[in-house]
Amino acid sequence: MKLILIIAAVPVALATALALYARLTPIDADRFASTPGPDQAGIHTLPGGVKYVLPLSDLPKDALSKLLDVVRQTPRTSEVATEYGNSFVTRSRGFGFPDITRIWLEDDNLHIHAHLVIGKSDLGVNRDRVGQWNEALRASLR
Repeated sequence: MKLILIIAAVPVALATALALYARLTPIDADRFASTPGPDQAGIHTLPGGVKYVLPLSDLPKDALSKLLDVVRQTPRTSEVATEYGNSFVTRSRGFGFPDITRIWLEDDNLHIHAHLVIGKSDLGVNRDRVGQWNEALRASLR
């Protein structure tokens, strides 16, 4: 009976440790300061994330504020106060893995860069999330 309890307790302990690691590991402040490429218009799939570069000529003047409103309403997403502009952390359900999103204006484009913090693959969740934000932004502009 003790062996069964130990075998059952091990996965629970491992999952708890992983969740604590994901939630308590500090995020390097430099991740909120970067404005990485690519800089040409389009949707760019990157290792562990995605970058949308949307020409402002295709968007109304209030597109940034509307996008920020959409992002702020996203579940498990919190805004991070930085001197570098609009930064957000979105945590996954369950374990709470953090993903960082940076949003900025540069060279007549709206840039949205979302990427994981822990691991090597985000399984497309950043691409899906930013795609939903883009759809909501475009719907709000109609």
